[in-house]
Amino acid sequence: HVEIVNSFPEQYANVNPIPTQLWIEFSGNLQTLEGEAVNSIEVIDSTGIAVNYQDPVISGGRITTKISGQSAPGVFTVIYRVVGDDGHVIEGEYTFNASPDYAEVQTPTPINTTEQSSSTSASGILIGVIVLLLCAGLFMRVKNRSK
Repeated sequence: HVEIVNSFPEQYANVNPIPTQLWIEFSGNLQTLEGEAVNSIEVIDSTGIAVNYQDPVISGGRITTKISGQSAPGVFTVIYRVVGDDGHVIEGEYTFNASPDYAEVQTPTPINTTEQSSSTSASGILIGVIVLLLCAGLFMRVKNRSK
């Protein structure tokens, strides 16, 4: 299975200026079929408008698209779906911030991908909160037993 090894912009990055190109690089080659759109990438700006204006370009394990220079600053969402040479579908999404107000790029956390289903940060946060609550409850129970 292929997985993301690099991207520009990276997940959660704060970039200045708004990029004119976006790419994601995977650990293996992506499938290309003549006349078939098996790989896709969409970039949505903070107003909810798709701002990539070029069909994705596939080169080995990299998918690239161009972004409109007229994009609104703010949070951008990148939605991707690719098919590795092994035939497995990888799809997911991530966000980054782009604004003239950002003076430097921060180091992002790793991008989450899922096979055959979209991952959302909301479900990850919910799972994290549930695990945290379960751990806190277990700690309180053990603490109360020791008294």
